Amino acid sequence: MVIPIDFLRIAANGTEQFADVLESADLGAPVPSCPGWTVVDLADHVGGVHQWATHAIVVGNAGGKPTAAPRDRDGLVAWYRESATGLLRALRERPDDAPAWHFGPGPQVSGWWKRRQAHEITMHRWDLHQALGRENRIDPALAADGVDEVRRIFFPRQVRLERMPPLTQSLAVVVAETGQEFVFSGDGTTDEPADATVTGPAEALYLALWHRISPDDPCLEITGEVEVVRSVLGAQVTA
Repeated sequence: MVIPIDFLRIAANGTEQFADVLESADLGAPVPSCPGWTVVDLADHVGGVHQWATHAIVVGNAGGKPTAAPRDRDGLVAWYRESATGLLRALRERPDDAPAWHFGPGPQVSGWWKRRQAHEITMHRWDLHQALGRENRIDPALAADGVDEVRRIFFPRQVRLERMPPLTQSLAVVVAETGQEFVFSGDGTTDEPADATVTGPAEALYLALWHRISPDDPCLEITGEVEVVRSVLGAQVTA
């Protein structure tokens, strides 16, 4: 039996943990996975996304204008907690089928944001821990779902918005724990025969697709042409 992922719980726990870490983190520490950012910049981004998503849920359009994060610790933590609280309140109080804007396919409803914000905070909590030299593991079921989100939502959108050209070579991404296969090919609307395959733990594939680890990471097993894997995983398949 497949146990459904509780995205709201993940978003709630993740934002609380993110805020707790900010209480004592070196705010000037660089974030290696987000070149050019410090911890303050990361917090500004994540809190701003929470505010923007809240606007999309409550107001119903993409026009939200987040407030800038304070640069002092007390102000930053309070601002971030307020941003997260507003998001969680909207996600809890609005019915999943209530009208809301989002950038994915399917019905424009508020429940869509539970999954997206669970992944948003999961990836950026990983960034925060990495910046501080701390280990942070990602649940395999959530990571596998994140691979699915990249394949079905982000990759086709990146091509559609002309942020990347259609792929000229096809890559099969296989989750080791489950055997799930996701094919990245063309503009993301069809699956073409794979020119190469990369297999690995869900967490590693999730991180690789979001450019957090290299295609050459030892956790990843490549079958076929290595350059195909490097080319596809190096493309802007995510935002």
